[in-house]
Amino acid sequence: MYDESIQRALRRHKIRPITLPAPLRDELVTMFKGDAPVSHIITGTAGDGKTYHCREVWTELGGDITAWNQGDKIQRLAIGKRTLVIVKDLSELRDDESDELIVEFARDVANPASQTFYLFAANHGQLLEKLKSAPPTPEVTRVGKVVEDLLVTNVSADEGIALELTDLSRSPAADMAMAIINEVTGHEDWAGCDSCNANGDGSCPIFENRRRLIGDDQNDLFKRRLTELIELSERNGSHFPVRQLLALVANAILGHPDARDGLMSCTDVPTIQASGKSDLASIYRNVFGENLKPSKAEKTELFRKLNAFGIGAETSNRVDNLLVYGADDPAYAADYAALVLNDPVYGATPAYAKAQRNYLEGGADDGDRSGFLGALRAQRQRLFFTLPDTKAADYDLWDLTVFRYAGLYLVAAQNIAARQAVPREALNMVVRGLNRIFTGMLVQNQDELVLASSGSYSQSKRSPLLDELISVPRSGGEEVSIAADQADGFGILVKLVRGSEIAPVFLPLSPTRFEFLGRVAEGALPSSFSLECHEDLLAFKARLLRETENRRKLDGEEESPDGELVLRFIELNSNGRAQPRRVIVRV
Repeated sequence: MYDESIQRALRRHKIRPITLPAPLRDELVTMFKGDAPVSHIITGTAGDGKTYHCREVWTELGGDITAWNQGDKIQRLAIGKRTLVIVKDLSELRDDESDELIVEFARDVANPASQTFYLFAANHGQLLEKLKSAPPTPEVTRVGKVVEDLLVTNVSADEGIALELTDLSRSPAADMAMAIINEVTGHEDWAGCDSCNANGDGSCPIFENRRRLIGDDQNDLFKRRLTELIELSERNGSHFPVRQLLALVANAILGHPDARDGLMSCTDVPTIQASGKSDLASIYRNVFGENLKPSKAEKTELFRKLNAFGIGAETSNRVDNLLVYGADDPAYAADYAALVLNDPVYGATPAYAKAQRNYLEGGADDGDRSGFLGALRAQRQRLFFTLPDTKAADYDLWDLTVFRYAGLYLVAAQNIAARQAVPREALNMVVRGLNRIFTGMLVQNQDELVLASSGSYSQSKRSPLLDELISVPRSGGEEVSIAADQADGFGILVKLVRGSEIAPVFLPLSPTRFEFLGRVAEGALPSSFSLECHEDLLAFKARLLRETENRRKLDGEEESPDGELVLRFIELNSNGRAQPRRVIVRV
């Protein structure tokens, strides 16, 4: 799915292309047409749309699309008295070609009087590699340092270099996913389905998946929950390029395990309908690549990221009681009717009802039971995307995922983005989890941070010696809060003193770290977590210990009298609260 091959396919099939929002394109066109143009680098990961942006800028500025399609690696366009040089992919250039170009590029961006401007597209690693391998002229060295600063901090201190950089991988993929869904499902060529015999009674699985993807409104449950998964993945460091989002929407609509390559075409639909297996085209399965062979889905980065949530494998007793016994249990009858029977297409299908009955009554062989377990997996996936908000608390929606505290994490993220107070529940949970990690004990304190050590800065799992009790509510310059960072995220902020003598200590909170703290706060730590989170939090504790020592030095606290050593041990009272017990050791 490369930009060049898409353009050829569009011409061959005479299809109107979908158009996605590209605010950067409009900004670049305006800037290059303006009185003060600046050279620009577009970077990101593979599939972010770098070549698409370069082509759109070329055509918007009057470039000949035929010349662009000839495939020249370096394109030059005259804009009045100025010249714009566009390189749609820096990695396509041989070393000798890129070396010469980068030397010219560095010389021009460092010269305020230059009339030549540049638009480069390159992946992160390729960009830095080409800059480092170019001849080390003074200008190239300066530009290399500026590019590194822009990649890391988005700011450069060298004002003499006229260069801007946009990292497309930092764009919110959830917003782009909604734009792609709207464009694909709203394309005018869907009108051809109205005259299709396979969709005469509205039973075509392709058309049904498209209908469910459209939803009732922009706040549709399916789209909202899908974008929440994408946002959580991105906050965990897994980026979704536009290319992957396009593949996700296509697979969601067309997926079926019995079709060729796992993707239905219109000619496959009558056969699938006749086989009675239309339910296997469920959009709720296709989102996770269940229509593909397990080996292929596992190798596909898109589905590997979404399957990291474990949706379908994770569950709770209440959810499984509903899905397994709901047809017969009066306690679940109303919910079963509303949540399962209400969906005859992908919910209470004849195949599911038969498998359920065989499972409960004991089938003729084990195949009946394993078949129901596969159907149960699909029902959990469907329930995650369709469970109404009014029932989400009753059935603990996020228990259907590995990230049971993801709902609270998203609420905290939304509140911080809106500059509102974070839920007290989230702060209490984070502080309690930190205290249990810092001490190695099941302490209940959540109004103060219990900073403890084992007598040294070792990474000991149990720390019985109290160093400081840091107030969570603001008190005398101390405060523990959940605050925004500089990259649209948030984390734990610990302030120790008034003024600026000691900078606040900050730890970013990813969904994984937040989940880790939540599990520890509730007293259970599953072995599925790696040691990485624990090591990160112990490193955070070491930073806090160092700053509390600096604070004592600034406050001029005296050492213990000669011949005496005062130790403060942590004791837990009957309520599980940590409190100090002083022990004086005479030497």
